Amino acid sequence: LDEGIVVCDGDNDHASHEARSWAAGDERIRVFHYPQNQGKGFAVSFGVAQATGQLIGWLDADLDIDPSAILHQVARFDEGEIDAAIGSKRHKGSSVDYPATRRIYSFGYQLLVRALFGLSVRDTQVGAKVFSREMLSTVNPLLLCKQHAFDLEVLAVGAEFGFDRVVEVPVQLAYRFSGTSINWRAVFNILLDTLAIGYRLHFRHWYAKRFADQLRSERTAKARRRGMRRVAA
Repeated sequence: LDEGIVVCDGDNDHASHEARSWAAGDERIRVFHYPQNQGKGFAVSFGVAQATGQLIGWLDADLDIDPSAILHQVARFDEGEIDAAIGSKRHKGSSVDYPATRRIYSFGYQLLVRALFGLSVRDTQVGAKVFSREMLSTVNPLLLCKQHAFDLEVLAVGAEFGFDRVVEVPVQLAYRFSGTSINWRAVFNILLDTLAIGYRLHFRHWYAKRFADQLRSERTAKARRRGMRRVAA
C-alpha cells in the first residue's frame, strides 16, 4: 500500500498520540484528529478527502475484520474493470463469528436495502471496502450521512451515477463484544438515515441536483480565474 491514513474521531482518549507513536518513522502513515466525535461517516469522508492514491479504501479500527481483506479487495482491481470491492459477511467464503440475533438483524436490513435501492450486493455494512478514485471523487462531496448508513450512501449514490461495478469479497470477522444486546437508538437512527437516503435519491433527486450545482460552481470559478489572468496580462 502507498499510504495509510488514521482518523481519530473525537480524540478524547489520546488515540491520535498512540497512533503517531505507532507510525513514527513511517512517512506513509498520516494521522488526523479533531476534538469532537462526529461519527464514522464523517471520519471516513474526512480520510477519503486526504487520500492521494488511485484506489482508496477503509478499514474499521476495531479490527473485528482481518485487515488482509483490504489486500484481497485491491487484488480484485487487477482482475477486471470494477468500481469497488467490498467485504461481505454473506459471501460463501467468509468466516463470520457473531450472534444469531445480529445475523437476523443484518439479513432484515439488507432486504430493506434491496427493496429501496435495488443494489446487487448482499451486504453493504462491512467496514472494509476499496473504491476507485474516480468513484469517490464524484460521490464523496455529495454525501450527508455522518453515522453508520454512510457505507450504504456511498454505494447507493455511486450506483445512481453509474458506478455499479461492485464485487463482494469474503472476510474473516470476529466481533469483540460480549452478549447480544442491541442499541435500539442506533438501530432507529440507521433506519431513519436509510429511509432519508432513499427519499433524497428517488423523490427529491437531491444528489443529482447537488452534483449539477457543483459543476456550475466549478465552471464559474474557472471562468473567473481566466478573467483574472487576462486582466493581469
